[in-house]
Amino acid sequence: MVHQKTLMPIIALLFLTLNLFGQDFVDPKKILPQLQNKFKNQSVDNIEHTVRRMGNKKISLEAYVSLEADWLQLKSILKHINEYPKWVLPRINERSPGDKFFIQFASITPAQNLIDTLDVEVFLSLPALKIPIRRLFHFELLPQSDDNTLTMRMTALASTDSAVKDLSGYAHFFKNPKNPSQIWVYLDVYVILTHWLVYESLPERLLTREVGDRLRIIIENYQNYENTKGVKIP
Repeated sequence: MVHQKTLMPIIALLFLTLNLFGQDFVDPKKILPQLQNKFKNQSVDNIEHTVRRMGNKKISLEAYVSLEADWLQLKSILKHINEYPKWVLPRINERSPGDKFFIQFASITPAQNLIDTLDVEVFLSLPALKIPIRRLFHFELLPQSDDNTLTMRMTALASTDSAVKDLSGYAHFFKNPKNPSQIWVYLDVYVILTHWLVYESLPERLLTREVGDRLRIIIENYQNYENTKGVKIP
C-alpha cells in the first residue's frame, strides 16, 4: 500500500537542490473536486505531475496522486516524522539498468534537537558538475476541520551556504469518499535555487522524469513497509 505522506518528504528530498519562497496556502476544499474529476472511475495507483522552470532560479512542482492505502494507518504514519527514512530510503537511488538519477540521496536522518525535522544530504551529479547539498526540512501537520482530510506543510530551515536557498510547499491528503482503501494526494511545491549554474543545469524534461520515477519508487517503498511491518494505530 502507498503512503501518501511519503510523497511529501520525498518531494522535499527530491528537490533539495532547489529553493522555494512563500508558498500560498490553497484551501483543500477547492482541491478535492479536481482530484475527484481526475481520478473518477480509477482504482489503481496513478501519478500526474508537472515541473516548471519559472525563471529567476525558481522551479515549481504540482502533482496529483491516487494510491491504495489505509486512511487510519496513513494518519498514524504521518505523525512519526523520524520514521520516514525507514521506508523512504530503500532503493531510492535505483533506476533501470543503464540509467541513473542525477539527484542522488546520501542520507536522511532525524535532525538533532529539532522536532519533526529531517537532515537530508544529496548530491547533484551532472556532467562536469557535482554539488553536495545538505538542508534541514521541517514537517508540520496542520489542524483540520474534516476527518477525511490532512494537510502537511514542508519548509526548508534557513541556511546561508546551500545551493538550495529556500523550499516550501504543501501536501494535501484526502480519503476517497467512495472507496475507503483509496487516497488522493495533491502536492504543491515551489523552489528557488541559489545559483544560476545549477538552475540552468536542470531542464524541465530532466526534472519531470526524475520526480516521476522517484515518486513511483517511494510509493512502492511505502506499500512494502505497510504490508511487511504493519502499523499500530494509537
